[in-house]
Amino acid sequence: MLSKTRDGNFTSSEIINLLSTTSRPMTEDELKLHLADNPKSKKKNIDAWPGKAAVTYLNQCNMERRLGRSLDSELDAKPTNWGKFLEPLLFQLLDGDYTYNSSDTLVHPECDFWLGTPDGFKITENKTVVDAKCPFTLESFCNLVSPLYEDYQGMDAMRALIDGYTGKNGLFHPPHKDAEKYYWQIVSNACIDDCTHGELIVYCPYESELSVIQSVAVNSGNPSAYFIANGSTKTLPYIKDDGFFRNINIISFEIPESDKKLLTETVKNASEYLI
Repeated sequence: MLSKTRDGNFTSSEIINLLSTTSRPMTEDELKLHLADNPKSKKKNIDAWPGKAAVTYLNQCNMERRLGRSLDSELDAKPTNWGKFLEPLLFQLLDGDYTYNSSDTLVHPECDFWLGTPDGFKITENKTVVDAKCPFTLESFCNLVSPLYEDYQGMDAMRALIDGYTGKNGLFHPPHKDAEKYYWQIVSNACIDDCTHGELIVYCPYESELSVIQSVAVNSGNPSAYFIANGSTKTLPYIKDDGFFRNINIISFEIPESDKKLLTETVKNASEYLI
């Protein structure tokens, strides 16, 4: 089901906020139950919902409902515009199993306050929801794709981004600052459109692709793509055609039903706080 507006509703891109918890002291009854199962435990606090991020997000959604519009204004940010411009070009490079979703916002079939705008889908024996990232900095690109070059694949690669991992050289790579957000965005869109699998696709063009991208930008007449049309190898991100990294990097994984259940229950509970 399609929706006309995201304002005031829960969206996949921000859904991670609802999963936040806060630590509080156990009540007397909670402590008794805990000690009954764990008599030697010294634990006195419990993780409780909602956390600070969840409260902030719920308040923001309710503000938008009262205002009848988004709190945010459209920002002319190069990283955002770079990603939006490259996404359809990326899907043209992928095989025929992929379909690009240009702008359709989907609504959860049972929860009309839960929305998502997937970048695309892959239809094979499984239905896969796709989230595409086109980083505007090479450092961001390297940080997102490096687990794939350290022999991590599938969910192991996703977990490596979320939890951090040790590379072949023995150095520890800290958790990626946005990896958990990306993961739950994929899980959310999978819940909304009944998908069993997810893919995080990270793209940075080869140097040889830049001229084609710039030509498309020139012909598009899109003011937001002006910096692309008039850019150069000094101002636009690219990787060497014969370099270490591939231009298209895919992390594919099956989404645990337990994560879909956790998110669904959390979203439904959070909806009780919407005005």
